[in-house]
Amino acid sequence: MKHRNKKNFWIFLALILIFIVVGGAYHLREAFIHNDHKKVYSSDQPTKTSVSNGYVEQKGEEAAVGSIALVDDAGVSEWVKVPSKVNLDKFTDLSTNNITIFRINNPEVLKTVTNRTDQRMKMSEVIAKYPNALIMNASAFDMQTGQVAGFQINNGKLIKDWSPGTTTQYAFVINKDGSCKIYDSSTPASTIIKNGGQQAYDFGTAIIRDGKIQPSDGSVDWKIHIFIANDKDNNLYAILSDTNAGYDNIMKSVSNLKLQNMLLLDSGGSSQLSVNGKTIVASQDDRAVPDYIVMK
Repeated sequence: MKHRNKKNFWIFLALILIFIVVGGAYHLREAFIHNDHKKVYSSDQPTKTSVSNGYVEQKGEEAAVGSIALVDDAGVSEWVKVPSKVNLDKFTDLSTNNITIFRINNPEVLKTVTNRTDQRMKMSEVIAKYPNALIMNASAFDMQTGQVAGFQINNGKLIKDWSPGTTTQYAFVINKDGSCKIYDSSTPASTIIKNGGQQAYDFGTAIIRDGKIQPSDGSVDWKIHIFIANDKDNNLYAILSDTNAGYDNIMKSVSNLKLQNMLLLDSGGSSQLSVNGKTIVASQDDRAVPDYIVMK
């Protein structure tokens, strides 16, 4: 009888060990999956935290998705004229305080991504196509598939809709008449296109919207960041902050520009800017990205 009890004890112990090993392996696998998920997109995304000054997703109403069918391809990218109320130099360097700022006056604007396939190009390739232009990376993308992320319109056609859910998303939209506006995910794509939306650029939060500074959600921090903006005269701005520039310094540096809209775009290692074929800000790893904004 004692032998049988001893045998049962070892069987029971073996089952417990198997349970621990299997359970531990499962949780380890989940941890790896979670970490891989966090690395999917191209930019150094803000770390979500519960502290008061940390990044907190802005919760809003349910995203307005499915209002219009997606297109497989928007066709050859078309230029959109963005007229200004004043005549100035085409490109003006207003950089200050570790913030690269270029004002672009009366440009024609082109968006490079036209579909959801892998359309990544290096800056050198884009410069070869458009040597006499200001070129900056724009929307975020999936590093594994190369697919552009976020709300995407080109040539007035919907390439990618808002993501379902209640987290507020934003897009900088250039209309057919050259006017610019920031929309959020409560507005359906059909309305944006009906209102003239020709190009949409998406990644992060609205910094300034309709002339009003928006509450900081902490996503603009010490990392490298890039922004697209327009002012009261409808000049466009390409803005890139250096490492450790910080939110307060960025806002101080643009405070006299009378910006109407300013949107955070894909940042981190994707950040890169060239003007008339000259590299002004180089990607940290010569990163190829699918979506550039080109202004000439």
